[in-house]
Amino acid sequence: MWIAALAFLAAAQAGGQDAPALTPGTVTVETAAGADAPAAVRQVFADAVEQALLDARFTALPSQARGRYIARIGVTRAPRGAVASNGREPGASGGVGNWGGGISVALPSDKRQLRGLIVTTLTVELVARADDTVVWRGSALTAQAEGTRADTPAALAAKLAPAIIRSFPQPLAEPLSIP
Repeated sequence: MWIAALAFLAAAQAGGQDAPALTPGTVTVETAAGADAPAAVRQVFADAVEQALLDARFTALPSQARGRYIARIGVTRAPRGAVASNGREPGASGGVGNWGGGISVALPSDKRQLRGLIVTTLTVELVARADDTVVWRGSALTAQAEGTRADTPAALAAKLAPAIIRSFPQPLAEPLSIP
């Protein structure tokens, strides 16, 4: 009788868990079809996602290998208005020519420039290779002033990829907003 009761309790606790728990495994990273970013930019984001997956105990395989999962990534960039940012002041410069020499020194000022505000979104889908179904999806976004160091592909990828993968295996209902 006790054995039957324990078996019943175990079955009741497992009730809604038909699908096996998501666990890290082997993975290949690829960009989603129709990506409009240049190949070099896509590769920077793919490398960042691969590193984040390695940090999350996945085993990354080359693209021609057959891993348990496929990590499909997508990157979108969209303008969202303009923001004021500090202007760059040119440094001291000088020159020598046939007619003599010259030197120029820029004095600091409080000039501000208007720059475009660009929202970059990175989406990662883990797809089970066996049946091509999406088993986990996450996305993160950030807004940066266009043309700044924070808006370079390397800086964006290093910021967004770990934030997304850090939430695995918890499902993300909405994109994470990363400052």
